Amino acid sequence: MTGESLGSVSVHAGSGASVICHTYDTTPPILTISAGRWHVSVTIPGHDQPLGGEAVEFARELAGQAQRFAAECERLHAVRPAEPGSAAA
Repeated sequence: MTGESLGSVSVHAGSGASVICHTYDTTPPILTISAGRWHVSVTIPGHDQPLGGEAVEFARELAGQAQRFAAECERLHAVRPAEPGSAAA
Protein backbone atom coordinates (compact mmCIF):
# COMPACT_ATOMS: atom_id res chain seq x y z
CA MET A 1 0.00 0.00 0.00
CA THR A 2 1.10 3.53 -0.56
CA GLY A 3 0.23 6.58 1.46
CA GLU A 4 -0.26 7.10 5.13
CA SER A 5 -3.29 5.96 7.13
CA LEU A 6 -5.11 8.88 8.69
CA GLY A 7 -8.31 9.78 10.50
CA SER A 8 -10.28 8.66 13.51
CA VAL A 9 -13.99 8.12 13.91
CA SER A 10 -16.42 6.35 16.21
CA VAL A 11 -19.86 5.23 15.04
CA HIS A 12 -22.67 4.09 17.32
CA ALA A 13 -24.57 1.99 14.78
CA GLY A 14 -28.18 2.03 15.93
CA SER A 15 -31.43 1.29 14.16
CA GLY A 16 -31.21 1.89 10.42
CA ALA A 17 -27.41 1.61 10.20
CA SER A 18 -26.07 -0.13 7.11
CA VAL A 19 -22.86 -1.31 5.47
CA ILE A 20 -22.22 -1.53 1.72
CA CYS A 21 -19.19 -2.36 -0.39
CA HIS A 22 -18.89 -0.34 -3.59
CA THR A 23 -16.85 -2.14 -6.26
CA TYR A 24 -15.30 -0.83 -9.47
CA ASP A 25 -13.65 -2.43 -12.50
CA THR A 26 -10.16 -0.97 -12.09
CA THR A 27 -9.93 0.78 -8.71
CA PRO A 28 -10.03 -0.48 -5.11
CA PRO A 29 -13.41 -1.03 -3.45
CA ILE A 30 -14.90 1.40 -0.95
CA LEU A 31 -16.59 0.05 2.17
CA THR A 32 -19.17 2.50 3.55
CA ILE A 33 -20.82 2.39 6.96
CA SER A 34 -23.90 4.61 7.27
CA ALA A 35 -25.57 5.47 10.56
CA GLY A 36 -28.15 8.24 10.49
CA ARG A 37 -26.58 11.22 8.76
CA TRP A 38 -23.05 9.91 9.30
CA HIS A 39 -21.13 7.99 6.66
CA VAL A 40 -17.69 6.46 7.09
CA SER A 41 -15.79 5.08 4.12
CA VAL A 42 -12.74 2.81 4.08
CA THR A 43 -10.61 2.30 0.99
CA ILE A 44 -7.01 1.68 -0.03
CA PRO A 45 -4.75 4.59 -1.03
CA GLY A 46 -3.18 4.71 -4.46
CA HIS A 47 -6.14 4.47 -6.81
CA ASP A 48 -3.82 5.02 -9.77
CA GLN A 49 -1.40 2.22 -8.80
CA PRO A 50 -1.57 -1.59 -8.85
CA LEU A 51 -3.02 -3.14 -5.70
CA GLY A 52 -0.28 -4.65 -3.54
CA GLY A 53 -0.28 -7.63 -1.21
CA GLU A 54 -0.50 -5.31 1.82
CA ALA A 55 -3.90 -4.13 0.60
CA VAL A 56 -5.15 -7.71 0.32
CA GLU A 57 -3.78 -8.48 3.80
CA PHE A 58 -5.58 -5.42 5.24
CA ALA A 59 -8.85 -6.43 3.52
CA ARG A 60 -8.60 -9.94 4.98
CA GLU A 61 -7.90 -8.54 8.45
CA LEU A 62 -10.89 -6.20 8.11
CA ALA A 63 -13.13 -9.11 7.10
CA GLY A 64 -11.85 -11.26 9.95
CA GLN A 65 -12.42 -8.57 12.56
CA ALA A 66 -15.90 -7.86 11.15
CA GLN A 67 -16.67 -11.58 11.51
CA ARG A 68 -15.39 -11.48 15.10
CA PHE A 69 -17.62 -8.42 15.76
CA ALA A 70 -20.65 -10.30 14.37
CA ALA A 71 -19.88 -13.40 16.44
CA GLU A 72 -19.61 -11.33 19.62
CA CYS A 73 -22.95 -9.60 18.90
CA GLU A 74 -24.56 -13.01 18.30
CA ARG A 75 -23.09 -14.34 21.55
CA LEU A 76 -24.37 -11.37 23.56
CA HIS A 77 -27.80 -11.61 21.92
CA ALA A 78 -28.01 -15.30 22.85
CA VAL A 79 -27.08 -14.52 26.47
CA ARG A 80 -29.46 -11.58 26.82
CA PRO A 81 -31.81 -10.98 23.87
CA ALA A 82 -33.73 -7.73 23.60
CA GLU A 83 -37.23 -7.83 25.02
CA PRO A 84 -40.06 -7.89 22.43
CA GLY A 85 -41.35 -4.39 21.77
CA SER A 86 -38.18 -2.66 22.97
CA ALA A 87 -36.19 -0.33 20.72
CA ALA A 88 -33.37 -2.88 20.68
CA ALA A 89 -35.56 -5.80 19.51
